[in-house]
Amino acid sequence: MRTLRTAVALSAALALGGCGLPRAVSGSPAQAPASTATVTAPVIPTVTAPVPQTVFVPPPQTVYVAPKGVAATSQWYAQPSWIDAQPWITITPAAGQTPCQWLNARGYPYAQAYAAWAQNGFPASWSATGDGYPCQKSYGPQH
Repeated sequence: MRTLRTAVALSAALALGGCGLPRAVSGSPAQAPASTATVTAPVIPTVTAPVPQTVFVPPPQTVYVAPKGVAATSQWYAQPSWIDAQPWITITPAAGQTPCQWLNARGYPYAQAYAAWAQNGFPASWSATGDGYPCQKSYGPQH
């Protein structure tokens, strides 16, 4: 039985010695450590997420240019084949707004306004000056 007690005491002493704790010398009590250390847990930083912001991205605008081989200063947009190839634009002006103002406010170039005028049957009301060219007050002289 004494061998068993010795083995247990030896195991305990080795275990405590491996942990850095003072061990008792046979027959004497354990001594307090010479110094102490204070261990503090790390401070966890407070993370504040930025306030979400609404970002408005306007829809892409289609830009039409003169076909190859046609001078940009000519009235290439007045050609029936080009007008017929253009998508129909449903114009819904607000009260007091002309169709030309509506088209210009939505970023349509003059060529698209001209095509819309032609597709709507060349209404005389679109030409404020009565000279047969539409939307001159909204886009300026184009001829």
